Amino acid sequence: MGKHVAARWKIGTYMPARRRRYDSFTPSRRIGSIVSSLFSANSAVVKKNRKLQKRPYIFQQLMGVKTVAFEFLLTTRVSVRSVLVAAMPRQVHLWFRSNFWLVLAWSCFWACSDYCLASDELLYTHELVAAADDTEFLVQIEAGAPGTSWEESGRECGVLKVVIEARYDQHVLLFGGEHVTSYAFLAGPLPRGRHTLQILWDKTWTRDLQERPAVLSLRAAALDRKNEAQEPLLRAPILYLRNNTIGRFSDVPLILYWERQHSPSPRLAYTVIFSNEDGGTDTERLMARWGRTTDIEWCYSYTQDENNPIEQYQGRNHETLPFRGRKEGWHPILYDVTTNNNFSDSLSDPIDFRMRPAPVEARLEGRSRESVMDQFPWTYAIMAEEMIREEKLEYPADPGSPNVSDLRNYAYLDVCSEQRGTELYFAVLLKGNERWFRSDHGDPGSGIERSGCVRSTVELPPGTRPHDIRTLRIHCRPAPVPEGKMPVPSPAAEIRSVLRLFLLEKDYRPGQNLLERVVGRRLRPGQSLALSPDSIPR
Repeated sequence: MGKHVAARWKIGTYMPARRRRYDSFTPSRRIGSIVSSLFSANSAVVKKNRKLQKRPYIFQQLMGVKTVAFEFLLTTRVSVRSVLVAAMPRQVHLWFRSNFWLVLAWSCFWACSDYCLASDELLYTHELVAAADDTEFLVQIEAGAPGTSWEESGRECGVLKVVIEARYDQHVLLFGGEHVTSYAFLAGPLPRGRHTLQILWDKTWTRDLQERPAVLSLRAAALDRKNEAQEPLLRAPILYLRNNTIGRFSDVPLILYWERQHSPSPRLAYTVIFSNEDGGTDTERLMARWGRTTDIEWCYSYTQDENNPIEQYQGRNHETLPFRGRKEGWHPILYDVTTNNNFSDSLSDPIDFRMRPAPVEARLEGRSRESVMDQFPWTYAIMAEEMIREEKLEYPADPGSPNVSDLRNYAYLDVCSEQRGTELYFAVLLKGNERWFRSDHGDPGSGIERSGCVRSTVELPPGTRPHDIRTLRIHCRPAPVPEGKMPVPSPAAEIRSVLRLFLLEKDYRPGQNLLERVVGRRLRPGQSLALSPDSIPR
């Protein structure tokens, strides 16, 4: 563009009507010019876009004006179409004009077909009768989802959407697959009167699933706020899934349980069992130190002192924080915000995908947290199949490698102990084999230093059967000393008992318990204890 033209081209100058030749533009310069012109507070579109400088006739034809000034942009509605037409090459513009109806028809067909595929399908309708304001319900359904498999992308499970009075309430995932399974969730609080509850099949996340889920029955029972035994249900948290997991069926809440804790102070705490954790502890150490690839995280707690109630939740980096978020009734709303499934009590842009599972009571005195999974054996199949779908397993399996293989290749064990400056690891000896298979695979960071009842696993050769296990050995070694702290004097581990030793069946469900024994033995670093399983029929 000549200097004499550029000098005349200022904000507020008269725009020549004669069409001029325009230079070719690269896409990056074209996009950059439009963005800068639309969002810069100190410039007009024509001043930052050379193409508009060369093609002022577009603004004359579309806008009906002959001047372009900054004030004009603030007071006139510039359509997206005018900007796009101004930015695209003339050949593209002419092609769209000549094929307008074809493009419109194809766009409508694509949008409609996509809507039809993703539209919700009504499965069940039920009427809830609230006898008073703020009534809440415990809802139980019997449902199955034929054709689903958690290990196959596109048809992981049946996804149900619960709508109350045409308003979204929550999602329910049918983890049990084709088997008819009972699912319980909470609804309300609702005002006094009759309310229509609808269960829809949400096809958005499982486009490859052809068979519709079946909801066979529904029962709803009103909760009583005056009944102290129902308080854990009335205060159960509402869980929003992490945005980057929705539609991926990863890190999904499987079970919500509550327990009464007495240390460090009496409180009622809620814990979530997730199908996995995308961040945090790596999978190999999860199996060695925690005996699972699920993620178990406490989420919310409160004291029952009415004079000074304290509400807390687990925030980022496992930090305990006071809860100051929103509630529905007495239910706190929590958002999963980290890849290791820690929470926040507020989020600016949550996606409408939340779950309200009815919490179950867990009595964990003298038991591991993982024992809650034993009450719901299907959680093991979800745990294993998510590993398969996310391609986190080693093929072929090598028990000498720390890489995780098929979860049916492992021996699972629960041990209760008190430790002071020590950590434990475990080894298994098979009949007819002189090799000891270790839980830590020789990794010094895979020992268990915490006290209480814990779970670990030992990888065994594929095809190992329960009666092949000859000996379980518990090893004690000194725990690493944290930086800045002194070593614990006279370190030792008091082994109280072995609660469980089992393998997974072909369908991933826990097999029979092979070893349950009270031990009462103290081990010092470098010492070990050998136990033989109980008599096992072939």
